[in-house]
Amino acid sequence: MSIILLAVGCKKEETEPKVYRQSYGVPTVSIVTEDKAPVVTREDHIPCTVKFFKTGSSTPEFTAAGKIHTRGNATAGYPKMPYKIKFDEKQSMCGFPANKDWVLLAMYCDHSLMRECYMYELAEKVGLPFTVRHQHVSVTLNGQQLGVFLLVDQVERAENRVNIDKDGFIIERDGYASREPLSFSTPRGNPFTFKYPNPNDGEIVHGDEEYNFIKKFVSDFETALYSSDFKDPEKGYRKYIDAVSWAKWYLVQELSGNMDTNHYYVMNNHNSKLERGPVWDAEWSYGLAAAGSNGWARPSEGIKPMVQGSYRHNWPFVPQVFSDPYFVGLVKKEWAALKPQMPTIHQDMAKLAESIKQAQSYNFKVWPILNEYTSVGLVYFGDWKKEVDYVDNFLTKHSAWFDEWIKGKQSI
Repeated sequence: MSIILLAVGCKKEETEPKVYRQSYGVPTVSIVTEDKAPVVTREDHIPCTVKFFKTGSSTPEFTAAGKIHTRGNATAGYPKMPYKIKFDEKQSMCGFPANKDWVLLAMYCDHSLMRECYMYELAEKVGLPFTVRHQHVSVTLNGQQLGVFLLVDQVERAENRVNIDKDGFIIERDGYASREPLSFSTPRGNPFTFKYPNPNDGEIVHGDEEYNFIKKFVSDFETALYSSDFKDPEKGYRKYIDAVSWAKWYLVQELSGNMDTNHYYVMNNHNSKLERGPVWDAEWSYGLAAAGSNGWARPSEGIKPMVQGSYRHNWPFVPQVFSDPYFVGLVKKEWAALKPQMPTIHQDMAKLAESIKQAQSYNFKVWPILNEYTSVGLVYFGDWKKEVDYVDNFLTKHSAWFDEWIKGKQSI
């Protein structure tokens, strides 16, 4: 692939790239690391200088110092890697509230460059708390063009992000828990890690009061969920969760056909219930992937992504709450409120697609993968517009299926 030449640098590159002087229709984030050190691991936080350019501007809106490292699990193994930037001082980018922590999602598997945005749009319209702000940007690293990324909020406790009390929690049901500095498992073997309190900053340690509290709370919830009294509003799972937020979260993931999302849970304080969100990770959604005979389906198996059928079995705890008529009733109520907004979602996404037409062309010159199956993906069309149309059509068709499927359901 031609990208290998870019990676090794077959010609002398500028420390201060001129890419931001070109008009790709999106802002530019230009990053230069100390001594032009490569950024290839999660563990090494490399000092860097970041310049942020508004769309089409050759003058940076700001220049700031910070550190950068790769992020993600499976996504960190792709040629185009996602990054985390931590500024020394709070910065605002794209008009978003100032913060030190920012994430650049690579969207390598998503040839539409739109799946995350569709999911965030659904989350906003359904009224799910803590929806992630997002903006397409072009990125350069040490003078090398890296293509188009999605600049998003870091999932963290902050006034303008996940705004919870000091004694609250942000936890994740995390299949990669062994890679994290602190985790716990429930009696049924569900592993959880911490976003807040932050174990990296010593805010929580194994066996302290906060650790013991949340481990017991989640374990008690799980026990109640799978008990004979699980439907009882006082003894069952509803004692522990904000069921409305769970219904909203389910709708977003179901309509997205999300095969492998992140599972965040939030508690505002010790006296609160578990909410679902923020939504995160839609790269393998909207008809991109499917389950195969042994793990992910491969193109050679002839399996097609599912349009007619529920995705609920992909997510922990959801199949069990769906066997309660009360929860199904909440889903119906939230769908009744969301359904009239679906045309607006399609319209908003069409406008967004139009706004990145130049940027996507630039991205796929850097990463010429439109004619390739990528990772677990089962479709490719060789044309960005067809990729976007496929995502939009999936949402239309799967929503229509869901609308008929959910009618008359009492429990599932």
